[in-house]
Amino acid sequence: MFRVALATLLFVFAHVASAEQISIVGSTSVSRVMDILAEDYNKTSPENPVAVQGIGSSAGVTLVNKKVSELGMSSRYLTEAEAHDSLKIITIAYDGLALVVNHTNPITNLTREQLSDIYHGNITNWKEVGGDNKKIAVVTRETASGTRYSFESLLGLTQIINQKLVSDISHENLVVNSNSMVKTIVSNNPHAIGYISIGSVDASVKPVQFEGIAPTAKSILEKKYELRRPFLVFYDTENVSKESLGFVDYLTKPHAQDIIERSGYIKFH
Repeated sequence: MFRVALATLLFVFAHVASAEQISIVGSTSVSRVMDILAEDYNKTSPENPVAVQGIGSSAGVTLVNKKVSELGMSSRYLTEAEAHDSLKIITIAYDGLALVVNHTNPITNLTREQLSDIYHGNITNWKEVGGDNKKIAVVTRETASGTRYSFESLLGLTQIINQKLVSDISHENLVVNSNSMVKTIVSNNPHAIGYISIGSVDASVKPVQFEGIAPTAKSILEKKYELRRPFLVFYDTENVSKESLGFVDYLTKPHAQDIIERSGYIKFH
């Protein structure tokens, strides 16, 4: 499925991208704030408009490495296989992964062990963690998602098979392809749990504490909240225009960093 989707994206970018347009592709989590940043940048640089495509961190890395797109976004650290000598990686912000449940759920905190057991399928009822006697509806992200990669890596929800690091969560977990889909399911299912970027948390869902720490910008900045990850922008130094570099430079300036902070994320500079 991923290969089919990637082939489609390669075709679209090859036929639609123009020399004047700056294309940045990748993480759907990063794209939420990148849309805001691009809109601001385009006001002062209309001759080189930025187009943002949220297609997943892994797809973003692939398109940049295949020289289809000049700029990529990731909500996880790149693997050794993805990174190479000419790939420049820049951290523009930090984010946290918020555990979210329905507002009717009495649960307010989960430990690392409890969360691991829930996603492994070892805990299947809310009563096992102090909640109601109801079956847990576990929601996760698609395998190409940087959010899922970070979540599983931070919690040790992985295993090595044939010398490759692969997911080790239950196959019964419901897989969706965006933060918004996680929120939609959790807000409509009293027994659901999922994880989303803290910048995507709104009144539709209830964030819970992890190991007694709430997912806030302050707790992430102070490194008290353990489910945190970077927001990265990257490009191949052998395949990047001065226009694209201009936008990357903009992302590190105080004005853009303030926009990042106002959007609910933790600025890097």
